Amino acid sequence: MTSDEELRARVWRCLRHETWLFGSGSETSRVFELPGLLASVNPAAPDRSIFNWVVPESSRAVLDAYDVLAETYARAGVRAWTVWGDAADRELGDALGRRGHVLDAKPMAMGADLAELTLPDVGDLEWAETDDVPLVSAINDAAFGFPPPAFAAAFVRVAQPRWRCYLGYLQGRPVATVLTHESDEGDCGVNLVATLPEARGHAIAPRLLTVALGRARDRGARTTTLQATSKGRPVYERLGYRTLGALAMWEHRVASP
Repeated sequence: MTSDEELRARVWRCLRHETWLFGSGSETSRVFELPGLLASVNPAAPDRSIFNWVVPESSRAVLDAYDVLAETYARAGVRAWTVWGDAADRELGDALGRRGHVLDAKPMAMGADLAELTLPDVGDLEWAETDDVPLVSAINDAAFGFPPPAFAAAFVRVAQPRWRCYLGYLQGRPVATVLTHESDEGDCGVNLVATLPEARGHAIAPRLLTVALGRARDRGARTTTLQATSKGRPVYERLGYRTLGALAMWEHRVASP
């Protein structure tokens, strides 16, 4: 069985892959690296820190580069950006708080060996693997109630390898999404699990996840990791994902003009 420590490390590595995903998701987005950290800049959605974030290797890396980060986002016209950290890292939280950041969310790092999971049967689910990123984005905007500009502006393409997009259908209509990243170390990172409000109650997303994880396993994946919201955590626990400790998202936001 893969250790919790290794699974947590894979969660952080998947966050780096997500940084590349959203940092290359639009014509104006980019990724930049500084010693000990990776950051995405996506001015197509300047008020959405999900597309504008920093994934550091240590607190010191963030604090050493903070002025450069703040200036980079300001020059790009980004008004909301987030620094990821360990929820137990008081040094980072206190330092960012003094710089105007607030704790926006505490997602739970989760992971498992694929063999540990108890997944629902796919049953009669209609599904498809897709490269229609604008459709995936539109479903996520509607599912989470994001006002524009959000996914539809900032995530219009997958420019990074190893990402796969899946759609789930209800009565012939696409209503759910799952994105996965299949790493070269055999981990399947799970992202953008979403279902339109009017299609909930049919277990479409869990069954679509079964499809995605099964295909990843067939291609060599042996573990799976994700970051879960408080609402999603019990769902993933029922599937067999282990909790690996809370993360923290420290957001800096300025008012829109």
